Amino acid sequence: MKKLLLAGLFTFSLVGCATTPDQPQDTMQETIRYSSSPCFGACPIYSVEVSPSGAVHFDGKQYTKVIGTQDLTVDPSVYKKLQQELKTYRPETGANVKTTGCVQTATDQPSAYFWWKRPDGTVTRLSHYQGCISPANAELNKLIEKLPTLIGIEDLVR
Repeated sequence: MKKLLLAGLFTFSLVGCATTPDQPQDTMQETIRYSSSPCFGACPIYSVEVSPSGAVHFDGKQYTKVIGTQDLTVDPSVYKKLQQELKTYRPETGANVKTTGCVQTATDQPSAYFWWKRPDGTVTRLSHYQGCISPANAELNKLIEKLPTLIGIEDLVR
């Protein structure tokens, strides 16, 4: 009986040492893409794709410092930081979601489009109109403003 009790305690003590990843495995290897739409004015129109390895693909369309495509490599920690910053806004895997809850609406603002693509091809989408003003959307707008610096493409955008 003592041996059984000791074996049980030993097993449970090992379970207490187990670690779990901070994120589900299926989101750890997703490619993250952001693109912006035109506004009434000279808003930068571009898309950028960041892979877990740190590969960045930039495509400047209009009102960016660089027009056309540029490929660069950043430290993989940049991807992890981006993934962490977007975690609050990422919809359920496979969903196509549009932000809502506008307290006020400003016209002629750009839209932001995010997608997360898993290795199996599943795409999760978030569409956000930056003129949709609410406390939650204001936080997302702040994040969108700092994306070029966060990803390391500010010299390509501005």
